[in-house]
Amino acid sequence: MSISGLEREPLARGVVEFFGGPRGVHARGPVPVLRWVLSVGWVFLGFAFLAKANCSGGRRLEDGSIGLNWAGSRQYTSFCYNDIVPLYGARGLDQPGFVYAYSWVEDGTTRYMEYPVLTGLFQGLMGWIARSTYGAVEWLGVPEAGWYFTLTALAMSLMWVATLFMLSQLLGTRQWDGLVVAASPLVVMHGFTNWDIPSIMLAVAALVAVSHGHSVTGGVCIGLGAALKLWPVFLLGAFFVLAARNRRWKQFGALVAGAGASWAIVNAPLAWAYPEAWGEFFRLNSTRSWEWTTIYAVAGREFGFSASPEAINIFSLVSFALACAAIALFGLRVQRTPRVAELVYLILVAFLMLNKVWSPQYSLWLLVPAVLALPHWRLLFSWAVADALLWPILMWHMHGVDNKGVPGGLLDIAVLTRDGFILAIALLIIMQMLGKLPDKVLAANGYDILAGDFRK
Repeated sequence: MSISGLEREPLARGVVEFFGGPRGVHARGPVPVLRWVLSVGWVFLGFAFLAKANCSGGRRLEDGSIGLNWAGSRQYTSFCYNDIVPLYGARGLDQPGFVYAYSWVEDGTTRYMEYPVLTGLFQGLMGWIARSTYGAVEWLGVPEAGWYFTLTALAMSLMWVATLFMLSQLLGTRQWDGLVVAASPLVVMHGFTNWDIPSIMLAVAALVAVSHGHSVTGGVCIGLGAALKLWPVFLLGAFFVLAARNRRWKQFGALVAGAGASWAIVNAPLAWAYPEAWGEFFRLNSTRSWEWTTIYAVAGREFGFSASPEAINIFSLVSFALACAAIALFGLRVQRTPRVAELVYLILVAFLMLNKVWSPQYSLWLLVPAVLALPHWRLLFSWAVADALLWPILMWHMHGVDNKGVPGGLLDIAVLTRDGFILAIALLIIMQMLGKLPDKVLAANGYDILAGDFRK
């Protein structure tokens, strides 16, 4: 029995049969695919929590309080490092008061919470809950920062399960593809490295809204997502191409208006009341140097390349703008109307490859667009494994060669391997758009579910 082409993929066929499908003609009912996807999602979220748990443990201090136990550089040796635990104290989340009113001096510069507004408010809310409830769990020997991590992980787990549920509405007849996201090694390694899950949830919510013809609602979700992490705004680029091809400017206008209005409503009060704190995100990103796993860092380690942050800012901005223009031109001129997920994936890849910051958890952004654009299970799982393994290699490198850490050359091989997989997926998507490869999603569903009213 055909299951929308999955029978031609050995990995997919084996997994689906393990979960009880495809069903025979005498089955009493359909296999509860969504139930299995959500169940697997919870299991892998449990793995994700355990992957970081070693950094949230504590030890009794001399004054009787319980502090974090990072002895022996365990954040590196067990690669459990995450931003959630240390920033609880470093950003004043362990203290009463408004999160963006907290400041400290670093290298002569007054610093503030560096995350976009909704992410900072989410951190502040979880900090208040952790402080208010810590007394009930202190007897367990859990440090307050560890309790904050646990509550944050629980909240983001609920958001991730909601994301998987919404994803099922975008998969059409290929419901089993949800397992590629639910069981991704990237979820285990980076689900709780930072606060990226909320933005992914809102980006997927935006796609669901547009698929149902609710452009304004979709725009609102994009704007709120951008108030968490900036990247959901790139969804507008994909819908711009469809609007230009299919003369759907009214829908695109509603999408942009919803995004702009929701972003402004969230940001304006903070920008007015705490202008310096609101601008910290932009200040830090303009002055910081490149991150460890970018192409600039590889060039620096291998060839001694160096450049000022200002020069890298200009190059990355101009090159990304040119890449977006090229993607838009290609999307407008290719014979078949591109699918939304195809365009979103290409735009995100252009941003990640050319940006000076690629925090390893950013790869989570690609999971949903990748499975919606090119659901080749073996390829996507291979990429996810290679991408996830980059994290422990990075941690071992950061431990220092003098402390038996790995040299930069091995880290560069891991970075280029990850980049190679991601670019290979992009190349296959381009070939698919050109008609050189069969489009499994179109073959299964007959149309682009994500396009909604942007279709002809």
